[in-house]
Amino acid sequence: MQFNRYIALPKSSLFNHKLFFVFRMVLFVAIAYYLWQSLVANQKILLGLSALNVTWQAFEWSLLLLTLILLPINWLLEGLKWQVIAADHHLNLKQSLKGVVLGLTLDNVMPAGTGSISGRVITLPEQKSRLKVIPGILVGQVMQSVVTFLFGLYGFWMVWTKAATLFHWQPIYSFSLIGLVLIAGLSLLFWRSKIVNFLQPLKQYPLKSWAIVFSFSLTRYLVFLVQFMLLSSIFAPEMDIPLIFGCATWVFAARTFMPKISNIERLGIRALAVVFFMEIFSQPASGVLMAVVILWFINLAIPSIIGLTMFKDIKAGIQLK
Repeated sequence: MQFNRYIALPKSSLFNHKLFFVFRMVLFVAIAYYLWQSLVANQKILLGLSALNVTWQAFEWSLLLLTLILLPINWLLEGLKWQVIAADHHLNLKQSLKGVVLGLTLDNVMPAGTGSISGRVITLPEQKSRLKVIPGILVGQVMQSVVTFLFGLYGFWMVWTKAATLFHWQPIYSFSLIGLVLIAGLSLLFWRSKIVNFLQPLKQYPLKSWAIVFSFSLTRYLVFLVQFMLLSSIFAPEMDIPLIFGCATWVFAARTFMPKISNIERLGIRALAVVFFMEIFSQPASGVLMAVVILWFINLAIPSIIGLTMFKDIKAGIQLK
């Protein structure tokens, strides 16, 4: 059974394989250049990283342990979300978690964020149509993005108001806000028919199911947020909580609303977002940068490695292309 029977990007899509590869290269070069300017040309951050001196006492170890404990809780919530979306397939928790973790692993090698969908789809039982759950998966991802966006408004507001003060953007602020509202309205009008067609398969889900999915999305975001705050308390204890909170919402928004790329490249985006945020507020970025790297390793690298061990359990007839 060919896997691309289930997931395939249309040739006319913006994320055509070659075009997407070029985009990723451009994005990688841009991120690498900015980070090189911040880390190498301006050695303040490198010096800060080398000067990090965490006193690992009971308090610090307890914060790190709590961060690690939240890892399985994080992916448990995602697994429960997947159970609700794929309710017709009656997945048990083990099957649900397998699809989630395998999807995370595939996200590193498949374009345009199809890996997350792919991992879930290929682990579903074959007796029922797998295609029917794809809109549900996408809407579940959209709900997670909505939560990220709502919290991210706080970080965006912090950056925008600080930049407006530094660079005298007050007149631009009003015009930009009006422009964003107009663009959003015109986009909804232009894509209205496609949105309606996309939402049609979702009628099979009761409203209660989407309320549950949204609650899991909100709780999962809060888990991410707590992990960020805990690690920042270890590596940047001098930072104020409102500043760390704003940085966290800013970083998560930057990670979410950039085009879907591999987890390694997302790490670069997170690092870039931290450096930019801290430079705007004239704060040292090294401690928070270390927290972001460790958070990435805990929440993405470790599950991705675990996902590699699951490929042997996929039926030999399924080919990944």
